[in-house]
Amino acid sequence: MNMFGAMMMTVTMTMTAVMLPRIYMSWLVAERHFLEGEIKQLMELLVEQNNWVWRQFGCGAVAVAMLWMVRHSQHDLSIPSSMEAALAFYATISLVFAVMESLIAQRVSGFLALVPAPAKIADED
Repeated sequence: MNMFGAMMMTVTMTMTAVMLPRIYMSWLVAERHFLEGEIKQLMELLVEQNNWVWRQFGCGAVAVAMLWMVRHSQHDLSIPSSMEAALAFYATISLVFAVMESLIAQRVSGFLALVPAPAKIADED
């Protein structure tokens, strides 16, 4: 493995070590806000989770685009196979994180759907 492949694997492993606890914490925070009935915090968490989904998906899509560009360019943009494998691994991990974040966002959305809405009561004469 060359230096660039090793650096890419280091970035991927660091991202994984940081994101897994953050994703788990978001799951726990969502359940806590739901159990305590904190609607505003759930809405803020939903916005945050949707931003994370787009961020992770964007990083994965850029990595896939880079791989496609290297493979299908008319110019000689060849990179070492270890760097290509590390970039593909990064793209896969990033897209898996996007799916995990979207599952949390879906869970928060489900929690928000379960919140009772105030009903108007007609005045009695």
